[in-house]
Amino acid sequence: MIFEPLQKKDFSIARDIWVNVENRGFTEDEVRLLAGPDPNEEKGMKGDRSWWKQMWPANRQVPPERQRLKSEFGYQSNPLLTDLVAVASAQGTTLDGFVKAKSANYNFFIMRCGVYIVPDGGEKFEALKFDVRYKDDRASTYTMLPGPQTKKILELGGKAEVGVDAKAAFGFPEVSLATASADASAKAKLEAKFIVAFDYELKTPVVDSLGQGNPFCRWLMHKGDALRNDVVFYPIIVTPKSVSGFDCEFRAYFKINHPDWTNAELYESPPRTIVVSA
Repeated sequence: MIFEPLQKKDFSIARDIWVNVENRGFTEDEVRLLAGPDPNEEKGMKGDRSWWKQMWPANRQVPPERQRLKSEFGYQSNPLLTDLVAVASAQGTTLDGFVKAKSANYNFFIMRCGVYIVPDGGEKFEALKFDVRYKDDRASTYTMLPGPQTKKILELGGKAEVGVDAKAAFGFPEVSLATASADASAKAKLEAKFIVAFDYELKTPVVDSLGQGNPFCRWLMHKGDALRNDVVFYPIIVTPKSVSGFDCEFRAYFKINHPDWTNAELYESPPRTIVVSA
């Protein structure tokens, strides 16, 4: 089973990005990370660790050109929730002992979700924080992509064929496979190895992820080279057998820059709550 690549039509696109003058959504450590080192350090002078407070002070006044962005943004309209155990059973994939034992009382779902970024007017999306919160405490994150596998994906050039294996973990095939030109035998090998398989592209070289064992998952993509188009995330979610659907709240926060601005600015998009179900 190979997920089809997402298209722009799969997202609800709007110019719905607000200036985040109170730095909501970013922790102090994250804001410091996005600000980078004090420029004085590059001049051989002593740096100020709190210099970012000069750059992005709370309740700062923002020039009009930074309030009326030309870029567009959208959340995925219908995040896809797939029951891994049901698919494995249907295609005859033997599950790992741990997953098989747990699957008697728990569901293992993979959810494909994400955002679509349409930069315009010279605006560059240099960082993205994406937060997914399950509105049912009985749901929790088992694992996620991007995650610890990020470095391996980058070794493959940023693009890879990825799948969820019998351990309900993200894995990689032994041979590279380009979905657009793969022959039937290559696809058959891929589907035999994974419960589900899909083409994955990492949009930025640095990703911090958090959420395993919690009713949420969160990614901070930074040091990006102008993030654009579809940016997709894959959490694997565990729920009791009685829970096959739940509300999810999606939130996105950005660092956006422009060649004509004195410094970058922080933004946020209003959260969206969507019912997801298998």
